Amino acid sequence: MPRTSVFKNSGFACLTMVLMMMFGTLAGGHGSLAALRGEAAAVFTLGARGDGVGIQSDLNERAGAAYNMVVVARRYLPEENALIQNTLSARAALAGAAGVGEKSDANRALDVAVKDLYDALGNMALSEADSRYPHSLYAEFKSGGDRISHDPYNRGAAEFNKLLSAFPASALGRLTGVKPLDMFE
Repeated sequence: MPRTSVFKNSGFACLTMVLMMMFGTLAGGHGSLAALRGEAAAVFTLGARGDGVGIQSDLNERAGAAYNMVVVARRYLPEENALIQNTLSARAALAGAAGVGEKSDANRALDVAVKDLYDALGNMALSEADSRYPHSLYAEFKSGGDRISHDPYNRGAAEFNKLLSAFPASALGRLTGVKPLDMFE
């Protein structure tokens, strides 16, 4: 019986070709989906125009306004006051949040803490110099929240998630590990 090379075996050649096509499809699909996901995710930090004006910059501004509110509050409340500590803790949680979902949760907690501190300062007899700060700081804080509510990140994330949920992207995403994007709520 003559020996044939494995490379001359038509069955082996067909199997190799099918496997190469499957690998190419998976690799190409993963690359395309990962690139689309990356573009949509970058809007959170870099903004829609890539200018750095995105949700992350607004969160940074809100954290700054929250800290400045604490600076004013420290003139009238002891450091261990729950309102001050809650605001500082919520601010630290936001700074330490790892992903979009965690940042969203931390932002909501900071919103509550700053509102409580602002309300408390509104009921105090502040010096003439300090009396204007809580209102302007709270307006700055809320303005960041308003900008976040109109930021295009969620729209882009929703579009990507919709694409990823449709066939064939849904199958490719599952097979290659491309996950949907978290929404900032």
